[in-house]
Amino acid sequence: MKKITDYLQELGLTEIEAKVYQGLCEIGSTTVKNLSDHIGIKRITTHFNVENLITKGLIAQTVHGSRRQIIAEPPERLEYLIEQKEKNIARLKVDFPDFVKTLQLDLSKPKSHEQTVEVKYYTGKKEVQLIYNEVLTSAKEVRSYVKMDAVSEVFPENFELFSKKMKENPNLIMWEIVEKSKVAKESTDVFARNERYHFKIAHTSIRLSASDVMIYNNKVAMVNLSQHVSGVIIESKDFYEISKEIFDFVWRMTPELT
Repeated sequence: MKKITDYLQELGLTEIEAKVYQGLCEIGSTTVKNLSDHIGIKRITTHFNVENLITKGLIAQTVHGSRRQIIAEPPERLEYLIEQKEKNIARLKVDFPDFVKTLQLDLSKPKSHEQTVEVKYYTGKKEVQLIYNEVLTSAKEVRSYVKMDAVSEVFPENFELFSKKMKENPNLIMWEIVEKSKVAKESTDVFARNERYHFKIAHTSIRLSASDVMIYNNKVAMVNLSQHVSGVIIESKDFYEISKEIFDFVWRMTPELT
């Protein structure tokens, strides 16, 4: 029989949100601290996910004296998540023909001989780190497919680099589609506290051949960590626009988590 948390994730909750909701159902009305102790998750992480579930209408707040307590809404309330998925799928089906026509039109446009494609190659950790520095420093919009567990293993410093650059570059907005993993869940839970960072968990059928793909500034950067550390930046407006449209379509097809 399928675990409760697995089913809750299929409904659109993150792994931690599912644990928080199930734990709260188990112990009833309580405080965030008591819930944190019950489910074995750090208090700040529990608090952040409780707030998410309050927004989704799955947790209610009560006040006893001067203490705030929380309580899980009845499981029947989860049905609205199914209804939301049905609405998203219906909307995507309506938009799909127009998306295909737009993509076909772009592919059929005659290409100017003046258009150029510049390709830069990077080998080794120090050189590939330059790619991340450029993306986070110069870009205003970044769309990314990423295997966070692979990247964090080779570039553990990128966690702090991301937080630093988001502060230094106030115009930066990022959308990431991440492969499902423990590292991804822990990282995105923290990153998502910044309103300019958005993420979705990729469907299990999606397997990225590159460890990180970043679409930005008329460029597409790809980092490969599977055998050795290497990367490439392709600068081409056409390639960028097509990659961007494909990403945006995949983004719309991927269920919302927040």
